[in-house]
Amino acid sequence: MLPSGDEARGEIPRRVLFPQELERCAEASGFAVLDMSDGTGAGLTGPTAYTVARRAQR
Repeated sequence: MLPSGDEARGEIPRRVLFPQELERCAEASGFAVLDMSDGTGAGLTGPTAYTVARRAQR
């Protein structure tokens, strides 16, 4: 809510990437994916994923 009492609404578009798609995009940009995890320790089963990548050496 804004100080005036009005409500502000917004929309945030997002694009969900599959793990292999994210890996291909990273590699095409010169990065090597080191790890992907959702924080549960059970692979990629949750709604959130964390990706660790390093700039690939040339």
